[in-house]
Amino acid sequence: MAFGALGACGDGKKAEAEKPANAIAVFEATATRKSLVEPVTGTGTIAAAKTTELGPRVTGIIDKIYVYVGARVKEGDPLFHTRDVELKLKVTELENQVKLAQAEVRNMSRAFDRSNELHANGYVSNGGLDNARAAKDTASARLGIATAQLAAARQQLEDCTVKAPFDGVITRRDIDEGKYMMTMGGGMGGMGGGGGGGGSVLQIMKIDIVAAIVQIPEVDLTKVHLNTKAKVTVDGVGQSYDSYALIINDAIDTTTRSVEVRLPILNKDYAVKPGLFARAEFYPDPRNVISLDRTAVQGTEDQRYVFVAENGLAKRVPVTVRQIDAGTVEVLSGLSAGQRALVGPNLPLVSEGMPVKIEAVAASGEVIPGSGQTP
Repeated sequence: MAFGALGACGDGKKAEAEKPANAIAVFEATATRKSLVEPVTGTGTIAAAKTTELGPRVTGIIDKIYVYVGARVKEGDPLFHTRDVELKLKVTELENQVKLAQAEVRNMSRAFDRSNELHANGYVSNGGLDNARAAKDTASARLGIATAQLAAARQQLEDCTVKAPFDGVITRRDIDEGKYMMTMGGGMGGMGGGGGGGGSVLQIMKIDIVAAIVQIPEVDLTKVHLNTKAKVTVDGVGQSYDSYALIINDAIDTTTRSVEVRLPILNKDYAVKPGLFARAEFYPDPRNVISLDRTAVQGTEDQRYVFVAENGLAKRVPVTVRQIDAGTVEVLSGLSAGQRALVGPNLPLVSEGMPVKIEAVAASGEVIPGSGQTP
C-alpha cells in the first residue's frame, strides 16, 4: 500500500511537469512601407547679396559726403565728392588746346589743298606736296591727342562724384570730409576702382536679397542638391522664409567636415540684416522605407532582432534597423513589408520557441473582451 501510494504520487508530479506552459499574451506590429522625408539641418549666417567698399576714383581731398550709415540709396545716387577745382581748370585748358589743334588742322588742310592744286599745274614739286601732306597729318594727330586728353580730363571730373553702383544701404562710413585720399594709381588725377590703395570712404550692401550661408554635415551631402526646397529661420527677426539651395560649395571644410550651402531670401523691407544667425531645414525628395514600431526591436547595437509568431511559437529573426524617430525605426534587412513582429509589455518574457498568444486590440486601444489579455 505504502509503495503503491508513493508510486501514484510520483506519477502525478510527472504528469504535472509534462503539461505545456501557458502561452504569453503579446501584440503584433506590422512592418509598413511608407514614404519618408528626412529633413537636413544646417546653421550659419545671413550675408548681403553684394558688398562693396567705395573709395575715391580721383586723388584729392574729400570735400562732401552726402550719406550716413543706414541711408538707403538707389543706383546712381551721389555718395561722396572729391574736390575738383584743379580738374575744372585742366578741362578748360584742354578745351582751348583742342580749339588750337582744330584751327591748325583747318590751316594745314587749306595749305595742302593749295599745294595739291599747284602741283597739278606744275608749280609745286613732289617734295613740296609731301611736306604739305605731312604738315596736315601732323596737325590731325595733334588734334587727336588733344581730344583724347580732354575726354580723359572730363571723365576724371565726372569721377569726382562717386555714385551708388546698385540699390542698397550704407553700412559703414570710414572718414569725414577734409581727408586727402589717393587712388590705387596715386598722383593727381590717378584713377582707381573701389577702395583702391588709399582705402575706403563708404561701404554699401545690397540687401533687398540676402543669402543664408549655412553649413551641413558632409554625411548629408547626397541628400541636398541644387534647388532642394528649404525653410530658413532667422531668430533675430522671429520669422521663417521659404527658400532653396542655390549654391553648394564644391570645397569641403576639412576641419568641421561640413559643406557650405547658400540659400536666397527676398528681403524687400530690409528686415533681415546681414550677420544674423540663421537655421536652415532642407527637405530632400521622399524615399520609400519599411518602418516598424521601435519597441519590437530587441538586442544590442550589434545584434538586433525581433520575434515573430510562427505556428503559435516565438521565432527570433535577426534584423538591421536605423532610427527614424523616437517611436519608429527603418528596417534595412530581416523583415519585409507586411510581416508582423511581436510587441507589448510581455515581450521581455518571450524567448525562442516559447508559446505565444496574439491579442487583438480595438481601434481605441482598449482590449477586446474575450481576447485573453490580462488588464
